[in-house]
Amino acid sequence: MITARDIQVRIGKKPILHGVDFVAKPGEVTAIVGPNGSGKTTLLRALTDEIVWTGQVQINGRDIGAYKTWDLAAVRAVLPQAATLAFPFTVIEVVRMGLRSGIHGDRDIVAQRALAMVGLGGYEQRFFQELSGGEQQRAHLARVLCQVWDPVVDGVPRWMLLDEPVASLDIGHQLLIMRCLEDFAKRGGGVIAVMHDLNLTAMVADMVTIISDGRVIASGPVKEVFTDASLSAAYHCQLRANTIPDDHAAFILPQVAQSVVSLRGEAITVAG
Repeated sequence: MITARDIQVRIGKKPILHGVDFVAKPGEVTAIVGPNGSGKTTLLRALTDEIVWTGQVQINGRDIGAYKTWDLAAVRAVLPQAATLAFPFTVIEVVRMGLRSGIHGDRDIVAQRALAMVGLGGYEQRFFQELSGGEQQRAHLARVLCQVWDPVVDGVPRWMLLDEPVASLDIGHQLLIMRCLEDFAKRGGGVIAVMHDLNLTAMVADMVTIISDGRVIASGPVKEVFTDASLSAAYHCQLRANTIPDDHAAFILPQVAQSVVSLRGEAITVAG
């Protein structure tokens, strides 16, 4: 598992996370959702030890600080919200960086397979800078897949930690990528993804943690957490979680949202 206990983060004197607890299990897709500025990315960066934080983070029962850099790279791969490259690498060169970071450097065919999985088969020799934003995002995801290609190694699960993996993608590629994450989890790996799209989250995630104002509002199975009360409290507007009759999967309609805003000092209700 990946577990976090009493995670606190400050930027200067401003507290960002207020004693957050978090758990993710292998074999599951765990989503972190919440409004802009709620602390989702900050929590992910604490889990990946990229920022200064206090508390405890363990990966597979071992404190993250006890891992050497190369051991950590072999057990988990990270997709940041944005990544830039200063040099004109080809797509296949970018993806192969994941091989060098992980344990599959001798399996070059993995890079081609990863590109095919994210819908970029045949893009190997194109320059990364020539790709659209969504294509670049998928190329970086292929790199992440290479790094932890086998979801379980010697009985030890491996992890993908992703910050908004489908944010700039069209709906077809969103579904493609979410199915990749779902497949990785079904084969025994663990996935933690910061998400904005609540309906994609409801469709694919097994577990979800809702964060608002640096605190956990609710955490657990999607069907239990995505309630009118928890969503409305997190997003500071009235939301309704509906279900599809066949499998009772939750979906959220912004058309029924209501929020109170101030216009020239007068409170008014805005309906979606």
